Amino acid sequence: MKPVAIRDFDLLVLGETFVEFRTDGELAYCESYDKDVGGADIYVAATAARLGSAVSLVTAIGRDPFQSMIRDSLLSHGINIDNAITSDGFNGMYFTSTRHPQAREYLYHHVGSASDKITPTLIYDDLIENSKIVYASSELQSVSKAARHAVFKAFHFAHISDIMVAYDPNLRLHRWSLDDAKESLWSVLPLIDVIFPSAPDESKALFGYERPLDVIGFLWDRGVSIVAVKTGPGGCMVGYDGKVEEFTHEGYEGDVKHVSLIGSAFNGGFLHGIARGYDPFTAAKLANGVALYKGVSGDGIGSLPTHQDLA
Repeated sequence: MKPVAIRDFDLLVLGETFVEFRTDGELAYCESYDKDVGGADIYVAATAARLGSAVSLVTAIGRDPFQSMIRDSLLSHGINIDNAITSDGFNGMYFTSTRHPQAREYLYHHVGSASDKITPTLIYDDLIENSKIVYASSELQSVSKAARHAVFKAFHFAHISDIMVAYDPNLRLHRWSLDDAKESLWSVLPLIDVIFPSAPDESKALFGYERPLDVIGFLWDRGVSIVAVKTGPGGCMVGYDGKVEEFTHEGYEGDVKHVSLIGSAFNGGFLHGIARGYDPFTAAKLANGVALYKGVSGDGIGSLPTHQDLA
């Protein structure tokens, strides 16, 4: 196995690729949309890459009219797509509106999309061994049983190879049942080093706890080393090595309107910090700043900050 210092990639992301259509009007009545590449896991990869991390992506891109746009966009943001296969079928897509930030409108079309081709055959030893951190979320697990097996295979090999494993439960009940989400979470929980649950609703549904401090204790007891609980406008609470710290957005009084995928921006910022050698608490400060920047500046991958934006 390569020593950590000479691995080619700071972060390996397994994820589903979408075409994103955005509007600031009502979905049913708007006359135009902004188009981009999207998906929760893609935003994690893009955030880390734009901040300066070397990021590799495992995904499947459908052979439809959007395929060139997707590849060009990913490459333009610094994401390595050598392990992004092209498959028959279409790319998943979703429509989202920023008109009501606290009650966002979403419409997904992804059943039968190219993501069905994300299977364990895409995961191999050298791919994992060449990365410092391996990341996936339940968004990919919800696609199919084959995708769940791919995530498990990647996490298991990383775990036995002492490579950091990071995961976001990212509960989305419009995509699958709570029972399926819990089963998939528990199947990989013993392999996870870093987890990004959200509180209170998601943590209550998955773990039975609403308070971030209780969530941290619950996950520590199950062997997770770093627990970063996202609390929306409240910021986050991080637990590591027996210590707990809370990070808020104190001092900012503006309007955080663009909340779509802001949690994924947080994850990408946090993992970028860890890959750079930051301790989890310093990484959380960075991630909070990344999430706030994204929430203020706009939607789309182009709204994510670079290192210079945060200087």
